[in-house]
Amino acid sequence: DAPVLHRVNATIEPCEVVGIIGPSGSGKSTLVQLLLALRDPTAGTVLADGRDIRVLARTEWARKVTFVPQQAHLIAGTVADNIRFLRDDVSDDDIEQAARLANLHDDVAGFPDGYQREVGEQGSHLSGGQQQRLIIARALVERPDVLILDEPTSSLDVRSESLIRATLDSLREHTTIIIIAHRLSTLDICDRLMVIQDGELKAFDTPENLEKDNDFYREALVLSGLR
Repeated sequence: DAPVLHRVNATIEPCEVVGIIGPSGSGKSTLVQLLLALRDPTAGTVLADGRDIRVLARTEWARKVTFVPQQAHLIAGTVADNIRFLRDDVSDDDIEQAARLANLHDDVAGFPDGYQREVGEQGSHLSGGQQQRLIIARALVERPDVLILDEPTSSLDVRSESLIRATLDSLREHTTIIIIAHRLSTLDICDRLMVIQDGELKAFDTPENLEKDNDFYREALVLSGLR
């Protein structure tokens, strides 16, 4: 019954790439649930272009703000089925375009069955990197305004991580991107970073300024071997 977040006040600009960092249990996941409208705040508001998101249609919000989880949850079926994800209005062209955006298309084109390749039980016919890029394609297929990712490269090889970082970098011109990460190498494309500790927003600034002024971020850089 204790509040998880308090005194969190921030503005994310359109097409900004924002990282969210902080120790485990600090409130990062709860903040994302609020942004996705999976929870309503008990106090305060989450505003989109000045409008309280609680007055917006949830189905429309779910199309505009999409989420990529840390673990790839795939359904039984083909690559195309998993990108379409039960949305009948998603065309084959939409699927291919999303796969290209996610840097997955070249891999799929190399499969004998192409987009009709069965992913197998729990995605066993795909590599971990392919699975992660597939669920990014699923999130991108309707061209969302906001893309939220939870630890998108935490368990990937160097090539897959590089491809996903290239995808995110290519999206920044027309998509607002929010990344939760403990792996700081994932965050070097971010314009600004939020530091969440004990349920509070302790800092929200550029990586360069945080390295000078924020003890948590400086320590995280050292522990990550980046300094």
